[in-house]
Amino acid sequence: MNTFLSDLPTFIVLAQTASISKASQQLGVPRSTVSRRLKRLEEDLGIPLVEKTTRSIRLTTSGKMLAKEGAELLAQFKTLREKVSESAGKLKAFLRVSSPPGLSGPFLGHFIQIVQSKLPEIRIEYIVREDLPNIIEEGFDLVLTTGPLPDSPWVRQKLGISRYMAVASPQYLAHSPAPRSLTELNQHKLLSIRTIDIRPDGWPLQSGGIVPVVPQMISNDLSSILDAALHGAGIALLPLHLMFTQLLQGQLKPVLDRHLGRPLDIYVLYAAERRKSPVLRTFLDHIDQFGEKMENSIPEILRMKLPNRKK
Repeated sequence: MNTFLSDLPTFIVLAQTASISKASQQLGVPRSTVSRRLKRLEEDLGIPLVEKTTRSIRLTTSGKMLAKEGAELLAQFKTLREKVSESAGKLKAFLRVSSPPGLSGPFLGHFIQIVQSKLPEIRIEYIVREDLPNIIEEGFDLVLTTGPLPDSPWVRQKLGISRYMAVASPQYLAHSPAPRSLTELNQHKLLSIRTIDIRPDGWPLQSGGIVPVVPQMISNDLSSILDAALHGAGIALLPLHLMFTQLLQGQLKPVLDRHLGRPLDIYVLYAAERRKSPVLRTFLDHIDQFGEKMENSIPEILRMKLPNRKK
């Protein structure tokens, strides 16, 4: 049993990567060590867990069952370990977090600062990826994402409401006065994002539907669009959480806020096996506070006045 439990984490990583080479890189051990642990696990169980091909491995039916339920077991062990260490006043843990592009920046920096001040022994790995990972089988503790969400077995908690907004810098608006209506929008230099839910050639309307736009710049890197807008390159459509600080400091101003944009729900997902984790509890408490602060600040941001139009 001791050998089984010690080799199980290696097998979980092997199942995730489908490659002995990739598993060895992720674990930081030689390929021979991964192969030896796999062989020992198969001998202990008396059944094959993988089928080897030229470049990768494929799990057998038994291997798939072990990977899924073994990952759930390890998640329970991780929670138990955190609870025991917390009871002794020495909470240490490693937190693996994922989010899609655009959910980082000030949003991420804020909660990392808070969590580390409350839990200085916590180490965080933050991975940006466009697809929604399998939380258990890929070893994630938390997944930050935006709605709407597909059906999934994970626990979901709504953190708050962000929104897409059209913005521009005061420098840009000083020489290119803000459009009074949607018909004037394409007379401006437009900076458009490309995401799963936003078309670069159609910006969302609060009334529903889209308005066709002809952007001068398109990028799936939201931080690049934000940087371009801050430097006066044009009007950009961006999510509030990405430019929250810049809006409050007046570095960006809302444009056509009564017409353009739509709400954007932010969620955190995690496995039910991690529900009682003291680390996740601290994490969720503080990030929820930031989501509430951001949501409450929207009316204040929208009250900010734009520079006077040139006569």
